[in-house]
Amino acid sequence: MFQLADLQLFVRVAAVGSMSEVARQMDLTPAAASATVKRLEAALESRLFERSTRSLRLTPAGETFLGYCEQALSLIDEGRARLRSGAQEVAGPLRLGAPSDLGRGVLPPVLDDFQRAHPGVQLTLHLSDSVQDLVREDIDLVLRYGEPRDSSLVARRLRDNDRVVCAAPSYLQAHPPIRKPVDLLRHNCICFFLHGEMHDQWTLTSRKGEAQRLQVAGDRSANDGAMVRQWAVAGRGVVYKSRLDVQADLDAGRLVPVLGGWRGEPTPLYVVYPSRRFQPARLRALVDHLAVYFAR
Repeated sequence: MFQLADLQLFVRVAAVGSMSEVARQMDLTPAAASATVKRLEAALESRLFERSTRSLRLTPAGETFLGYCEQALSLIDEGRARLRSGAQEVAGPLRLGAPSDLGRGVLPPVLDDFQRAHPGVQLTLHLSDSVQDLVREDIDLVLRYGEPRDSSLVARRLRDNDRVVCAAPSYLQAHPPIRKPVDLLRHNCICFFLHGEMHDQWTLTSRKGEAQRLQVAGDRSANDGAMVRQWAVAGRGVVYKSRLDVQADLDAGRLVPVLGGWRGEPTPLYVVYPSRRFQPARLRALVDHLAVYFAR
């Protein structure tokens, strides 16, 4: 009825939403890409896309067929890996997304251990502090902080986590003490921003349950969490970071937590991946490996 390449092109067009962009990615002409979709629609006797001069979106039939296509392509990919590496071996490509700090500071030894156990797996790591779109960015699974919002995805909680206010010893020695949240207003606070939104409102809760939300300010900010952490370690100011991201710095004394009687916002860590009936063995193996590591 149709070729494997037809299904691959259909899945990519559905994810990207642009026939011409997918044609460019796959080294095809737009006319060839359009002809492939039309051939697929003729074979299925169903219209897969609603087309206009400005938009391209899936029809209800296209949405239904997309899920089966993704499962079929995953099964074929898994089968190829099994044939290459042996039926019992976990192998094949895996694309993992993660926040920048977690990816640089925490994941390297975790992924090293995983690949030592499964040398047939080829890992690609996508680091970004934006919320990564698994389908559009062609990512198999992603690590995210905070409660999941997309009910169409499978989310497995890896561990509890919270934010912590901290600074380098050199900064704290040179500036007034921070004994209560309001003291932060007199300090240089290094902030994170994303998509034009500055995360300069820090929420802290006391042991008695009293919550305080402060709008802080400072002389620098960055859209990269690792850069914010690097500035803090260098003594440039106070930061409000995920505890997981700075735990090694806290353990080594490069950063010191302040406001010990106050707790930052909870930001549990999840691994998130598409909800499909079939999941490749390599994906299941990595999810289990991450769960074991973060449980420790």
